[in-house]
Amino acid sequence: MPKYLLQNMSWMEAQEAFRRSDTVIFPVGTLHGHGPSPIGIDAISVDVIADRVGKQTGTMILPTLAYGEDDKMRDYPGSLAISQNTMEAFCTDICRSLHRNGVRKVIVLNGHGGNREPLTRTGRNVRDLGMLVAIVEWWNITKRLQPELCTDGTHIVEFALALAAAGTEIADVRSGGYKGEWGTQPPLRKMFGDAIKPLGFNNFEFGGAPVLIPVDAWDIDVTSPPEVKKGDLEALRRRGEQIIDRAVEYVIAFTAEFQKVDVAKALAQ
Repeated sequence: MPKYLLQNMSWMEAQEAFRRSDTVIFPVGTLHGHGPSPIGIDAISVDVIADRVGKQTGTMILPTLAYGEDDKMRDYPGSLAISQNTMEAFCTDICRSLHRNGVRKVIVLNGHGGNREPLTRTGRNVRDLGMLVAIVEWWNITKRLQPELCTDGTHIVEFALALAAAGTEIADVRSGGYKGEWGTQPPLRKMFGDAIKPLGFNNFEFGGAPVLIPVDAWDIDVTSPPEVKKGDLEALRRRGEQIIDRAVEYVIAFTAEFQKVDVAKALAQ
């Protein structure tokens, strides 16, 4: 099979790959706290999924963008963020460069929910070039297609994927508690009294309806218990493998379908 990682190709191999297909996969993550998981799991997760997709299909995989939006997690040690405007401009420029190489469809494997807005704006920016951007997120695939693996919380699911992607030795399992996207019904500080209930990140509830109040996660997060022990890691790693396998299957199927799209017809008015 020809090379599938753009950074490993010569310019001549890249030219051949662009001629074979007008579709590429672009993994995007970020860096911030995730309890006992690595701060880079949002990038590690999509990197491993993209690599397996490329290995099985030959679809061109762009280098993973490890940096992303981190407005609400900026005070966590290790958070390295770029502004949403910068991210939008950066990803738009990447798409413009791809367009010059004949690419018309970009599948973004997004590892971080906060990236959605700049990625969506990127997709809108390049429509005038005759390009389509699709954003695919592994956790939404898992919740919909493998709900039996999500019964103990998204934080455990993400931790399981981290173990499968990077090995059990990466787990920071200690006796103390954790902060940062961790905990079943994680305890959150009532910053605004009892009536305005914190739900996580910028999400609050008042009078039974949702309210958005931009806050810093460090200010609202409360330390949560470990919940997992070293003896749990191997079973969680196996669960993470199931999650990755299903996500890879889904992305392969979506890529095959997306490649069939005639962009000119789809965008015709």
